[in-house]
Amino acid sequence: MRILHVTNEGRGSLAGLNTQWLGAEFTVACFTLEDLVRFRRSPDRDPVVQREALDRAVAETEGFDWVYAEAPEAVLLHYARTRHGLRPLRWIVNVVNLLERVTPLRELIGRAYGDDPLVLAAADTGFRWYVTTRAHLEPLVAAGLPPERGAFIAANTVQAPILPGASQALAEASTRPLPNSLRDVAGGILLAGVNNRDVATLARAAELARVRVHILTDLDRVAPVASPWLNYHGLVPLPDFLAAVAAARVLVLALRAGEGSCGQQTLAFAQHLRTLLVASDVPAVRDYLIDGVSGILVPPEDPVALASALRRAPTEPGRAALVEAAFQRNARDNERVEQFFRDAFLAPAAGADPARQAGLLVPGSSP
Repeated sequence: MRILHVTNEGRGSLAGLNTQWLGAEFTVACFTLEDLVRFRRSPDRDPVVQREALDRAVAETEGFDWVYAEAPEAVLLHYARTRHGLRPLRWIVNVVNLLERVTPLRELIGRAYGDDPLVLAAADTGFRWYVTTRAHLEPLVAAGLPPERGAFIAANTVQAPILPGASQALAEASTRPLPNSLRDVAGGILLAGVNNRDVATLARAAELARVRVHILTDLDRVAPVASPWLNYHGLVPLPDFLAAVAAARVLVLALRAGEGSCGQQTLAFAQHLRTLLVASDVPAVRDYLIDGVSGILVPPEDPVALASALRRAPTEPGRAALVEAAFQRNARDNERVEQFFRDAFLAPAAGADPARQAGLLVPGSSP
């Protein structure tokens, strides 16, 4: 079984590398939708397909049985292969941000060819999709994705082997020395990741609690909020990122009300590494944590409540029980996710329904 893993992790440095997981061979291809389509900033100018780049990407899919990718790249690759009349492949697609990022692509292809690439993908019985927060399920089904081929797959650590070097980095995270720039993170409070973090509320909470918080993020994408209580660090290689999560006493996930994503992969890393989690009580977080059982949840956008949690979390008397419960939840998620992919990748010809077998079928889909 040969699987092409499309990712933007590591960019070109990982391209072409091979890994093994569940008896299947994964080959890494590094590109994003923005490498294939130039999106104009001016509202009156259409996106432009980078034809040479797209042709190279389509050529990379040849010789594989499956493509494992995120939605925007997968929808475009699926459409290009369909138009070229190439043999069908099977797809496992993480549909995070699908509606926001695929909409301009659908409009472009609709005007040029009269096709809807999302409809074509949804009609392909070999196109399976999943989300890592349940809040995304309903709008995606409403947009036309077939519920019988969708699943909620928890963010996890069992899939680390499909990215070269990730398994070793995770295994060594707790003992890896921190680089000089991150040494102050050890034993402290950390916010890590790049998406959807409520830094403004965190800054106010840190000031009220008079505690220092380290923020490990992409400073090109996240505008810093000035505060003497926040220490900013730019993105680092994955081994150092995981070492920082392991070394921190507390990982905080400050999020806005109603947030459908929560930095769930970073959350899963913290669960596995037994770092105490303090998080805003939003729907996405409730897919992973129970207040007082596996983490500390506070109302979103409430700096007073967050300040109280930040003050007590480092010396929380129930810390051992909280982090152990979170670790066990991650372990259970890993088992279910591994079973889903094992059934999908290794027994596709047997007519198995991996979502049904793993108990992950989207609620409301056909029994």
